[in-house]
Amino acid sequence: MREITNHDVLEAIKPTNAGTGEETLVYKNLAATVQKFRPSHAARLAELRGSKKDSLEWLTAARSLAYERLMIIAEKVVNSSVKNRDLWSDRFTAASIEIYGQPDPEEVAQLLINEYWLLKQSQIKDNSLRPYVKFLISVYGPIVDGRVSSLLDEKKTEAEKIAIREYGTAIMNSYRPLFDLVDKSARTEYGSKDLQRLFDRTLKWLEEHDDKKWSKWATISVNGTSLSVDAASRKIEIANHREPASAEDTRGLIAHELLVHALRAKNGYKTGNTKLATGLVGHIDTEEGLGILAEDAVNGRLPDRAYDRYVDIALALGSVDGVQRSRKEIFQISFARQLIRGRTGGVLNEPGVPSLERRVWGHVDRIYRGGKGDSLNARQAVFTKDIVYYVGYKQMSRYITRQLAAGEPVSKVFKYLSRAKFDPMNSLHIEELAKWFDKGL
Repeated sequence: MREITNHDVLEAIKPTNAGTGEETLVYKNLAATVQKFRPSHAARLAELRGSKKDSLEWLTAARSLAYERLMIIAEKVVNSSVKNRDLWSDRFTAASIEIYGQPDPEEVAQLLINEYWLLKQSQIKDNSLRPYVKFLISVYGPIVDGRVSSLLDEKKTEAEKIAIREYGTAIMNSYRPLFDLVDKSARTEYGSKDLQRLFDRTLKWLEEHDDKKWSKWATISVNGTSLSVDAASRKIEIANHREPASAEDTRGLIAHELLVHALRAKNGYKTGNTKLATGLVGHIDTEEGLGILAEDAVNGRLPDRAYDRYVDIALALGSVDGVQRSRKEIFQISFARQLIRGRTGGVLNEPGVPSLERRVWGHVDRIYRGGKGDSLNARQAVFTKDIVYYVGYKQMSRYITRQLAAGEPVSKVFKYLSRAKFDPMNSLHIEELAKWFDKGL
C-alpha cells in the first residue's frame, strides 16, 4: 500500500503564490498529486478492510484515505464555479476538522479576553498605531462581551514553566555547540542562503560529534516561504523566498526543526521501522507541540505564531462567534495584532512594514491553503492543521511536567522523547516503540 502522509498533503495544497497577497491562491502540485495516488486507492481500502479495527495498521490506512479525500475535495474547491463553491468549501473544512480537529471555542474566547483587555489598558504613544488598536478592540469586543475570564491554576502554570526551562537545559547540555554557531555570530538575521549554510554546519557537527547516521541528512533549497523537514527523504528543506529570521528565531529553528523533527526521524530510522522515522499515525500533535516547546525551552519564550495560528483559525472558522471570515479579513486582524506587538516591543520600524505584510500573508495563506482564498462566496475553505502547534504544546508541557514531578531526570525524558516520531501518551505507540527499545524511560 502506498501510504499518504501529512507531508504529501502539505506539498499538494501548498500555494505557489503564498505570501504575495494576491486575490486568489494558485496550486501547482494539487492535480498531479491527486492523480498520483488514485491508482493505489484500492490498495489502501483493502488494507483498511483487512486490518483489525483500531490497530495501527487500520488507523494508518484510514488516515491515508482521509488525506486522499481531503486532496480530492481541495481539487474540487479550486476548480469549482461560484455557484457550488460554498458546498465544496464546507466539505473541505469538515474534512480538515475530521483529521486535525478545530480550536476549542472556550479556550479561544479566554485567549481573546486576555488580548482584548491588554489592548484596552495599553498606553500607546504612537498615534499611527491607535487605529489598529481601535480596530482590534472592535473585532474582539462582540466576542468577549458578557464572558467572564477564567482563573488560571497559577501553581500548575509555574510548574510547567519550570519543567520547560529544565527541558531546555537538557537540550543545551547535549547540543550547545549548535546554538553557539548563532550566538557567537555577528549576524542579526539569516536569509535563506544563510540558513542553508548554517544548517550545513550543524549537520556536519552532528555527524562528527553526535551520530554518524547524520551523514545521510542534507539541506536542500526549495520554492516557497518556509523551512521544514522531510523525514522520508532525510532533507531539511529551506525555501528560497523565506523571510529573514532573527537570531532568536534561528535558534528556535535549530531546536524545532533539527533537534525535534530531524532528530526523532534519524533515531526512528535506526530501529529499521520506517514508520517510527516518518511518524506513527496520530503523532502530529506531539511532533509539532514538542517542536514549539523546544523553541520555548531554548529561547525562554513561547513563539507568537503558536498563539496566532490557533486564534486565527478559530476566527476564520467563526467557531467562537458564528462569523466566518475571509482570507482578507484575517489578514487585517493578524496584521494589526503583529504590527502592535512588534512596534510596542521596539523591534519594528516603518521600513519593516512591507516585510511584515509578506510575513502575515504567509501566515494567513497557511490557514486558507486548499481553497481559492478569494472573497467571492460566503463560505471559506479553512485548513485547520496549524492548531496542532498550540494544542501539542499544551499537551507536551503537561506530559514533561508530570514526568519530572514523578522523579524522572530531565535528560532521560529528553532522550525518550527523541527516540522516534511517536506520541508518548498513545498506548499503541508505546507498544510499538517497546518492540524496538526497552520498555519505560
